[in-house]
Amino acid sequence: MSKLQARRTPLAATRRVLLGGALVCGLALQAWAPALAADPAATAFDLVTEEEAQRAAAAATSAGAAAAPQPRSRGVPQPPGPGSAPAIEVVTPAGEATVNSPLRLEVRFRPAPGARIVPDSFRLLYGLLKIDLTERLQRQARLSERGVVVEGARMPQGTHRLLLRVADDQGRMAEQAVVFHVARRP
Repeated sequence: MSKLQARRTPLAATRRVLLGGALVCGLALQAWAPALAADPAATAFDLVTEEEAQRAAAAATSAGAAAAPQPRSRGVPQPPGPGSAPAIEVVTPAGEATVNSPLRLEVRFRPAPGARIVPDSFRLLYGLLKIDLTERLQRQARLSERGVVVEGARMPQGTHRLLLRVADDQGRMAEQAVVFHVARRP
């Protein structure tokens, strides 16, 4: 065996081992993927923690508001006209709804004519303290100019208020609040 062949043999063997290991890992992930997808709890994440919910409730109480405000319904925003701000439509959870945790959050954005939504401007704020949940949400969400969708958002039992904000490329800001109730876990 020549020196060149001797050098190639360990490298080729290493490549075979690494590729074989990657193949086994890939097959294992492929086998587990349906089970993970079928179990929402496996992919769920804490959108709002128990501590954040308690802080928001305490702020509401100290501000003179009820600790668990009754959800208010907000109408579906009208399509924006020329020179107006973009519109935000909360598809789910609907205002005044009682939902189970983990929940699905789906929001649609509609720009004014001649404008485009700037996805990086999206903000998700929680409660009267306006705790910024944007970064936590973006790690799990599908965010685009058309809206945002997130699956498996865990929230504690109780009434929650989310404030959504987005801007267009002309600097106009839209804001939409949604209040909903998370049911007690069975």
